[in-house]
Amino acid sequence: MTRIICGANELEDARWEGKTIEQVRNELRCVMNIPDNATVLLNGEEASDPGAALGSGDELEFVKPAGSKG
Repeated sequence: MTRIICGANELEDARWEGKTIEQVRNELRCVMNIPDNATVLLNGEEASDPGAALGSGDELEFVKPAGSKG
């Protein structure tokens, strides 16, 4: 199963296997409240290729940027 995380939101399902990072982001943008400027981590490492396909056991995390005080 593939695990998708964004903040407190988490999904784990085999249906994401074989889909690209970009496809997952587009499908879950509203459902998981994924911001456009989120950092993408694939298995704990920054993912630079949005066309990378997910496999069984992969963990894809969208990390929201931290706020700043002004």
